[in-house]
Amino acid sequence: MGSVTAEILANSQEFDQVILADLNLERARRAEKKISNDKVKVKKVDASDVDGMAKAFKGVDIVLNGVIPRFNLKIMDACLKAKANYADMAWDIAIDKTPAGGVIKETPAQVHMKKDGAFKKAGLTGMMGLGCDPGLSNVFARLGADKLDRVKEILVRDGDNGYVEGYEFAPLWSPETLIEEVLMPATYYGNGAYRKLPAFSGKEKFPFPDPVGDLNVYNVDHEEQETLPTFIGKVLGKGCDYCDFKIALGDEYVDAIKMLGKLGLDSPNKIDVKGAKVAPRDVVAAVLPDPSTLGDKAKGACAIGSITKGLKDGKEAGYFIYTELDHEKTYKKYGHSATGYSVGAPLAVCAMLFAQGKITQKGVFPPEMLDPEPIVKMLPKVGMNCVQKKL
Repeated sequence: MGSVTAEILANSQEFDQVILADLNLERARRAEKKISNDKVKVKKVDASDVDGMAKAFKGVDIVLNGVIPRFNLKIMDACLKAKANYADMAWDIAIDKTPAGGVIKETPAQVHMKKDGAFKKAGLTGMMGLGCDPGLSNVFARLGADKLDRVKEILVRDGDNGYVEGYEFAPLWSPETLIEEVLMPATYYGNGAYRKLPAFSGKEKFPFPDPVGDLNVYNVDHEEQETLPTFIGKVLGKGCDYCDFKIALGDEYVDAIKMLGKLGLDSPNKIDVKGAKVAPRDVVAAVLPDPSTLGDKAKGACAIGSITKGLKDGKEAGYFIYTELDHEKTYKKYGHSATGYSVGAPLAVCAMLFAQGKITQKGVFPPEMLDPEPIVKMLPKVGMNCVQKKL
């Protein structure tokens, strides 16, 4: 996903240099070779080393974080030290341990936004969750809310009928993140509070647009439902009574991930295995194929969007606003699966808008606090669309 962002920015007029920062130089050089642009350089950087990152970030206009979200807070600290602006694709939802049925005292989004004051004081921009979902899904929810006088509910839906040829189980994004998200209790907003549902709750068939079609979706822990009710509902004053996120998961995925959970193979805590300290989840991720190598084998299509319902001129109204991509067509045109491309491209769009001076807010904030119109207008320039359907 990060290589998608880097490639778009390397070929843009807005950026003079793009540095691929990674602990694994081999992977970074592989991306550098694929992008094949003199603007691109490679640097070894450890996302767990704040001082090392701060040194690497000196003189950089904006740091675009495509790392596993558990490193976000350290990367943000490094940006503050280096006086560099910041944007990421997702935030660390795993820091919340509220059990199913519980009310969340402090959402992970609120934890991250504690850095808002420091970013504002430093005159820096810190943009959270600017992938596809979170990211475009938040922007689309804002776009729908802007068309309504009062918002009642926001439903984010992620559908993908894709599969990877030659593999029975092969996630097209971080296996670690997938396993973590779907096995955690799922956040939703209702009755004036952020609450938790059991994992794999709320199974229903959702009618995604063709060629994705009808798919079974489940409540899954995610980022959008942690911020949309607060920022659209309270900050923007539109109101929001209910918000949730559901993703389409095939039966084989659900069965496999449930079994991993039952066996304890989802644990991030290291255990002793014949004298070696390893985390079970790392072992699972290691035996699965690298998502960055699967683009040419992915078939099918995805559709991700937000349903925003409420009142307009005293009457019930609503919008389903979404983006859709075909895996094969996306790979043939851009060299990436639709999953990777749909996350990396929106971050690049926002980085370009930032470079153009069209994003000027300071502090730390989620995607729905951005003006949606410039983002939607630029999406076709990177091969993505925004379909607006009135309900």
